[in-house]
Amino acid sequence: MCYLNFATRASNRHERSRQWERVTETWLAELDDDQEASIRRCNLGDLRLCAVSLGRHRLENGWRSVPVEADGRVKFIFQEEGTCIIEQGGHEATISAGQWYAIDKTLPFSSHASGVSRQIAMSLPRRRIARWQGVTGRLVQPLGFLRGAGQVLHSSATAAMSAGAVLGRGDRARLGDALVTLLNVAWHAEPLTERPGPRSRRMAVLDYIERNLADPNLDVAAIACALGFSKRTLHQIFADDVVTVGRIIWERRLERCRRELADPACMGESITEIAHRWGFSDSQHFSRSFKARFNVSPRTYRQSQLSN
Repeated sequence: MCYLNFATRASNRHERSRQWERVTETWLAELDDDQEASIRRCNLGDLRLCAVSLGRHRLENGWRSVPVEADGRVKFIFQEEGTCIIEQGGHEATISAGQWYAIDKTLPFSSHASGVSRQIAMSLPRRRIARWQGVTGRLVQPLGFLRGAGQVLHSSATAAMSAGAVLGRGDRARLGDALVTLLNVAWHAEPLTERPGPRSRRMAVLDYIERNLADPNLDVAAIACALGFSKRTLHQIFADDVVTVGRIIWERRLERCRRELADPACMGESITEIAHRWGFSDSQHFSRSFKARFNVSPRTYRQSQLSN
């Protein structure tokens, strides 16, 4: 199956957990709250992309769940929302929103989260990862994807999730090859250097925006107050950027709305409810902004994504 769009549908948590095990081939799933769990999956050649949304949960993958492959597969996971704890090979890592990490799928591992967790995952044969030497060191120290090569890879994978549903087999394989090339660049990239001053403060601002997107009062004044800057200083930090702080907030809110409009777990919510959750108080303004950003209305976009 080259494309999958699934959300749990059951009256109790036990049955939803069993559904998740069957669809995702997870050895053991415990979905511990009443939020629907959803997964969208797209195969791009031998690269598999997944977008996953879960509430409070614990997942375990043991030997029985791993296909016997001479080459084995590795999964790279981008934590987009919430925090997830990963355990593998005697190591434990806490992965926060804005970080990515790798799991060796030939070895048992587990993950759990105490709240909502949204992720994009890329799974591929380890032979396609240049100079592959295992993931233990990376698992202990996750990488960030809010800037640099990791940012390019994450943005490309997110766009490919939508594009893959309408492409032919050959184009999907070529798109997968391009993403594998980007993954190798990002995984082996030199550590980003932080200079004291504007650069580190810029990252603090971006991190604050990411964590507070749902706050309808999030703006330049609120950010400056929370981080102890003046508004003038905040504008100076982003003086060399193509976009302003206000534009960054606007684009990230629209991106969150776009993801939830395509998420089967959010089918029970109206477009207005989703827009309000991410800081848009006027539904008509949101609709105009969404169409200006993505060249399609929220309603049309949602219908096109959920009908696949």
